[in-house]
Parts: sequence; C-alpha cells; structure tokens
Amino acid sequence: MFQLGGLVLLILGIIVQVQSSDLAVINGLAPISSIVVGSIIFVIAFFGCCGAIRENRCFLITYAVFMVLLMIVKIIIGVVIFIDKNSMLEELRTELTNTFENNRTDFLEIQSSFQCCGTNGPNDFLPGALPGSCCPEPPCNTNNAFDGCYEVLNTFFNTFWIVIGVMAFIIAAIELVAALFGFCLSSHVSNKNSVQVVNSS
Repeated sequence: MFQLGGLVLLILGIIVQVQSSDLAVINGLAPISSIVVGSIIFVIAFFGCCGAIRENRCFLITYAVFMVLLMIVKIIIGVVIFIDKNSMLEELRTELTNTFENNRTDFLEIQSSFQCCGTNGPNDFLPGALPGSCCPEPPCNTNNAFDGCYEVLNTFFNTFWIVIGVMAFIIAAIELVAALFGFCLSSHVSNKNSVQVVNSS
C-alpha cells in the first residue's frame, strides 16, 4: 500500500510540475514536494515489501527505522509550516502582485481557476475595464466582481493547512503502526532463524 501510494505521489508530482505555470508559490513547492515524498515512500516501502517477502531482518529493520524517521520529519515540517505560516502568506501576496504586474496572462488564468479578481480586489484593474474572469457573468463591473485573489487564496490555504494537518496526523499514526510492525516482524524473523540454527546443530 505504501509503495503504491508513493508511486502515485511521484507520478502526480511529475505531471503537475510539467504542467505548472509561473506562480511558484502556488504550484512550485507542491509538485516538487510530492515528487520527493513519493520517491522516499516508494523506496521505504520497497524495503518493507522485500523484507517481509524474503524474511530479511536487515531490510525490515531499515524499513522500520525509516518509517520512524519519516514520521519525525513530518512532525518537524508541520511545526515549521505552522510557525512560518504568516511569512508564507506574505510571500503569496508578493508573488500575486508580481504576476499581476509582469505576467497578466498567467494572472487571468489564476482568476479563472480560483474565481477571484485582482490581487486585492477589482479596484486593482481600475481605471481600466475588468476582464471577464473577474465576474461570474457579464456585464462585469465592481458590483458583481469576485473578491481579491489574495483573500480567496488565503482562505483556501487556511482550509488546506487544516486538512493537511489532519491527514498528517493520520498518516503519522499509520507510519507508527507500520514501524512497530516492522520491528515485530524483524524480531520474529530473528527468533525463527535462531530456532533453525539450534535445530540444525
């Protein structure tokens, strides 16, 4: 299961990275993280799978230790993200502003994807006309325009972090169980080998 999950994360990360646009803070870190995490999980799961099938104590211990380390790293990353959350959101505002000013085409795509308008609101486009992506239906004006993209993405990421936090807790618990299973199976293999040595002598 872990091996399949790691492979899925790896493939999804590569696909998103290839198709990503220029707003690095939104889609740069996520696919790269997915590729890295997916690769690590796949390798760790390979050790566990081979260790269980071949009853290789070394592989099983390696698998269990890596699961514990992965759980610890996940907790550390979660704490760092929680502490550094405000600076990450400020970086989001900076990236949105830069994209709005220097790459309007990509910004319009962001508006269409997240149903938002301007970095801080529709007034960012004034005194010019609002683009069609700023409103749910024409005619598009400040009265029926979406909220600013920073506000929308801020809400999105706050919800996203809560979901990720819950998922991280669940996955960490699963990793702990998997690590205990690896240590127990390793101990069983060790005892089995000891019995075989005694019987053969």
